Amino acid sequence: MAMNHCLEAGGRHVEPSHFRLMIACAETCQTSANFMLMGSDLHKRTCAVCAEVCEECARSCEQVGDMQECVDACRRCAESCRKMAA
Repeated sequence: MAMNHCLEAGGRHVEPSHFRLMIACAETCQTSANFMLMGSDLHKRTCAVCAEVCEECARSCEQVGDMQECVDACRRCAESCRKMAA
């Protein structure tokens, strides 16, 4: 969404704080997935952070508007990460 929808939409979609959060969310998700794939015992910690970042990203996307698909994906990811962090 960040690289396609937000860059194309411009305006509030590319405000630095929102755009950085979206990139941080994607990177945190990737890092958590990598930790699980390598079998790291630290994956619970990365997943806990991922859940937090995904929730924050969902709130930001909700505030920006016209991003319901992203809001829903972030909330699903946050829920999944919370389960993996438990």
